Amino acid sequence: MRGNFIIGFKEKMENNNLSQKLKDWRMDQARKENVELFRVLSNLAIETIAAIKPKTKEELMSIKGIKEKKFDKYGLSILALVREGLKINESDTQENVESFAALRGKDEEEKPYTINSYLNFLNAEFKKYKARIQGEVSSLDIKDNYLFFTLKDKNGESVLPCFMWKNNYELCGVSLEIGREIIVDGFPEIYAPSGRFTFKVAILELVGEGELKKAYEKLKQKLEKEGLFSPEIKKPIPEFPRKIGLITSETGAVIHDFLNNLGKYGFHISFVNARVEGQAAVSSLLSAIEYFNDKDIDVLVIIRGGGSLESLQAFNNETLVRKIAEFKAPVICGIGHDKDVPLASLVADKAVSTPTAVTIILNKTWEKIINDIFVIEKDAVYKYQRVLDAALRDVESFSGDLARFFKGILQNARKTQKLFFELIFDGFQREFENKSRMLDDAEKQLRIFDPARQLRLGYSIVSISGKVVKTVKQVKIGERLNIKVSDGNIKSVINSIN
Repeated sequence: MRGNFIIGFKEKMENNNLSQKLKDWRMDQARKENVELFRVLSNLAIETIAAIKPKTKEELMSIKGIKEKKFDKYGLSILALVREGLKINESDTQENVESFAALRGKDEEEKPYTINSYLNFLNAEFKKYKARIQGEVSSLDIKDNYLFFTLKDKNGESVLPCFMWKNNYELCGVSLEIGREIIVDGFPEIYAPSGRFTFKVAILELVGEGELKKAYEKLKQKLEKEGLFSPEIKKPIPEFPRKIGLITSETGAVIHDFLNNLGKYGFHISFVNARVEGQAAVSSLLSAIEYFNDKDIDVLVIIRGGGSLESLQAFNNETLVRKIAEFKAPVICGIGHDKDVPLASLVADKAVSTPTAVTIILNKTWEKIINDIFVIEKDAVYKYQRVLDAALRDVESFSGDLARFFKGILQNARKTQKLFFELIFDGFQREFENKSRMLDDAEKQLRIFDPARQLRLGYSIVSISGKVVKTVKQVKIGERLNIKVSDGNIKSVINSIN
């Protein structure tokens, strides 16, 4: 899982390195010509070159934006940079010449070189001869955006003319003075407009522990007066950080120690590889911090192992220190040191002396909450058991009460039932007597109105076809009558109607 955190696939790193070299070369070229960057080479062209790594003129010219005119001007330099990126080993001058001819194309082997294309080629080749050179400043000329100075051997007569862009000079945070001994890092170059040989300086640093200590104390006092180390301005570390930006070198034990000691609490690590050794690390660290500037992270972590004041120079660089102070998210520095705490650590929102100590900070709140959850869980189980025991006791007590209650109900029910039946029986008896009297009365009434009784008194009932005759209008002469008397029926025929 942790492997997903690390950006380190070989092909991707090679492409990124070549792309950066091409961008650096483009910037230098644009400065020399005083033109915009895209006039030299577009970003798309650089990324395409880094991806396909052209080895010949034909391959390079197949890339969009590179035509014959641009190839004549920059082609050999670009191909030389690609060759350098591919680490092609060329051991002697004859092989260089043959490779140079191959780069130009078979049809152009006999064509004379232009001075510009040849110098561009040489300068691209010179970049392979990077070096760190120590010397004493013997002359200094600072212009608007660049500076010239000369280095000489402390105990000899040899001199080396040097050129440096002013923004790189300011980034190093070192003040040049005649007589000051320094170390420069760069490569040789021929300045095409004048044909002058110079050593193009990318980085410069002071020589000696004493000089570094003086510069450290001077910058420390300056930043302290500005309040950059004040506890009041430090941002609090989030209570439960999850999204972590990590800056360190992908090589060495530091990153492995960090990842191995980081707890498994769902951390999401975004890693950027950066140099962390010496003055040369400044630019790399600044680029890494800039990368995280617009990223959604809870905390930024910068770590490296211990070392001397010389090896920790980058972390005492003013530009880097201010960049850390301005960073939007909280910054934790885990930079090993023996005596003097790096200024980057002093300005960080939280600083510890080792990368492992950083993981302790990140793990701490998560470990605490997990421990708290465990305690809460145990307490909850204990309280639940207590409640359960109390509930069981209540149930037992309630069961006893309920049994007694139902026993009382049953006893009362028997009494109530007996009383109920007695009441019902009495009620039925009274009702029966009432109904009996009503039936006697009804019988008397029926006897009084019984038609048979009337017949016995001399009355009769005359009917035709089942209908009682009540009026002469109901009968006709000749119809048969049925006359009912008390002891039978009489049949007769109507002869006349009065």
